[in-house]
Amino acid sequence: MADIRNIRITETALRDAHQSLLATRMRTEDMLPILEEMDRAGYWSIEAWGGATFDTCLRFLKEDPWERLRQLKAGLKKTPIQMLLRGQNILGYRHYPDDVLRKFIDRAAHNGVGVFRIFDAMNDLRNVRVAIEHTVRIGAHAQGAISYTTSPVHTSALFVEQAQRLAEMGCQSLVIKDMAGLLDPDTAFHLVSEIKRKVALPLHLHSHATSGMASMTMLKGIEAGLDGLDTAISPLAEGTSHPTTEAMVAAINGTPGISTGIKLDSLSPIADHFRQVRKRYKRFESAFNGVDPRVLINQIPGGMISNLANQLREQGALDRMDEVLAQIPVVREDFGYPPLVTPTSQIVGTQAVLNVLTGEEYKVITTETKNYLKGLYGKPQGIIDEEVRKKAIGDEGVVTCRPADLLEPEMDKLTRELGDRARSTEDVLSYALFPQIALEYFEERASGHFRPEPLEEPQKSATTSTGAPILAPTEFNVSLHGETFHVVVAGVGHKENDLRPYFIRIDDALEEVLVEPLVEVLPSQGGEVDTKKRKGGASRRPRPSHDGDVGATMPGTVVAVKVTVGDSVKAGDAVLVIEAMKMESEIHAAVDGKVEEIFVEVGDAINPDETLIQIR
Repeated sequence: MADIRNIRITETALRDAHQSLLATRMRTEDMLPILEEMDRAGYWSIEAWGGATFDTCLRFLKEDPWERLRQLKAGLKKTPIQMLLRGQNILGYRHYPDDVLRKFIDRAAHNGVGVFRIFDAMNDLRNVRVAIEHTVRIGAHAQGAISYTTSPVHTSALFVEQAQRLAEMGCQSLVIKDMAGLLDPDTAFHLVSEIKRKVALPLHLHSHATSGMASMTMLKGIEAGLDGLDTAISPLAEGTSHPTTEAMVAAINGTPGISTGIKLDSLSPIADHFRQVRKRYKRFESAFNGVDPRVLINQIPGGMISNLANQLREQGALDRMDEVLAQIPVVREDFGYPPLVTPTSQIVGTQAVLNVLTGEEYKVITTETKNYLKGLYGKPQGIIDEEVRKKAIGDEGVVTCRPADLLEPEMDKLTRELGDRARSTEDVLSYALFPQIALEYFEERASGHFRPEPLEEPQKSATTSTGAPILAPTEFNVSLHGETFHVVVAGVGHKENDLRPYFIRIDDALEEVLVEPLVEVLPSQGGEVDTKKRKGGASRRPRPSHDGDVGATMPGTVVAVKVTVGDSVKAGDAVLVIEAMKMESEIHAAVDGKVEEIFVEVGDAINPDETLIQIR
């Protein structure tokens, strides 16, 4: 009897599948009950950590991501846990020094990660070398990833060369990471054939179903010698997620000479569990999670598109998604055609959103965009538009070395900064990756009272959850003389003489309306009604009326105040850093002068048309 070739299956339900469909909101409590069944199924690995899960645990779920990992490991006794590691970016949006990266890998492996899938968003392999070497050194499995994309500069020969270099670095397996579902069946056959001809390592394929081609592409890849696939259990599959585990297992097991080693009936209880679980997260279902061939043009990966929809919703601009999708290829070309995968997908996507919302290309440029154009993320394989670069960084020099070579060690400094707020090395690493979010989490942990984002839909009844009356919704349609207008309460200002200005977006035009509220009702950044005061209290900030009044162009959160009262500043100096859509942006002084008054502190929520700092 001829040998049966084994096709290794990686299940993505616990990470990328819910990141793609449910904005990464699945809680640990919905994972634990099914781990025993998943462990028995026969998966090669279960992807359950990394990517956006770490951020979301701290930011929204108020869970310790390290504790999640330990609990998952306790339930998965046989099957390796796989994580997605962004090379020198680890899990954040900047490069981290080598000591932080090595310590992170040490602690991740100690707490339960067995397979590290390591990639660089720009395919700059200088940014994965240390991660691969250290993963191999500690005895974990290093899987080197090629970020697949299409552009005038990306060729199969280029990807084959990258596969060879990853093998030389010591990887034990490779994966073609097709994060947007762009790889077509014929290209997959030839690319897999060429890589297998040049590199004697197991080769996996990760692809999203967004374009509708992924299942066909995987089968053609198997014909060419592919060794492993990423799939998602049926209730969390397809659309912007991955091909269905049950369907791929059935197709492969039914083909002579190959098998997954997984019995189809072993997957039924897993599917039953997640079928019920998905119902809990209806609130986070994206309107853009189905098959959408437009991805072949805009190239937005599965995990990004649901988060992009959430970010637009927070800005009251979900209806402008088509404009953003059209702007993304423009920004990507200006940036030298980077593959769109975290963090470059966020950098390009957020810049496209800003271009649309401000009505002018590069009027507002995020800190991450500036760092990208300066070379602090590495070297793109295309050519950056020099006019765009100059607009972002002026005459600053461009980094040409490995970006992490410019970074000083940070672990000791971070440990000192945290002091007794850190209970473990893992806490220090959480702080290293997401400083403000981690500090908020530590504060809530110390108080013994966590405030996770609710699973329930925003309150639509006549009262809030606290019993306060709601006199008006914050988003609605108004019909007048046969015409319908879409109205969103975009922000509120300082109440004077019992009148409060509300900033109302009517069919994308922002208007100011003065009302006399009968109860203090503030719209939150997510568009929900919130009768509690925001951090720092309800807004008492005046409206801008002078060239020296510093404001923001969109709602966000203050992450740094870079001046104090009495400081002298010049026009163009950075005075604040805000976070909007998970990206940081500097706010600059428009005039020379002295800082007369500061109306915000770190952690405050802000709205457009508020004065944040006065310069006179």
